[in-house]
Amino acid sequence: MNTAHPDIVVVSPDGDYLIVVEVKINDSLAHRTSSIEQLKRLMASVGCSVGLIVTGSRITLLRDSFEKSHGESIAVVSEARLPEHLLPTADEQWRGQHGIEFESRVQRWLETLKQAPSLENLPSDLAGLLSEPVISLIRLGEIRAAGPRWSRVAS
Repeated sequence: MNTAHPDIVVVSPDGDYLIVVEVKINDSLAHRTSSIEQLKRLMASVGCSVGLIVTGSRITLLRDSFEKSHGESIAVVSEARLPEHLLPTADEQWRGQHGIEFESRVQRWLETLKQAPSLENLPSDLAGLLSEPVISLIRLGEIRAAGPRWSRVAS
């Protein structure tokens, strides 16, 4: 069986997953629905209560209340638009590799959120999605790629 892996993780100082993040370029409704189901399985498998899906220009927040087992209590809590202008440029090494470039931009954006004094410069729907406790988890944890990103130079 193929095991799912997140694209980006926010981990606690103890190494526990605080947030798992799936990043997909495709923003179609069918693709978002599939990504939500994939993230639910992933959250359940690693015991993480918060998940984010970034699909194109949308961000979706999932939360597990742990009221039921096997991820049955994971639900979509909120969705918001993620305007393109909020994402920083990608690292130079990922230019031209659209999927990896987008993933890199999302990770850099999460890193900037960690350092931001407040969420007031964000659109209201996005600020609401990232409000407490999500922003606290981002600020508490270390944001990193969940696995290697392969560059053309390495291949």
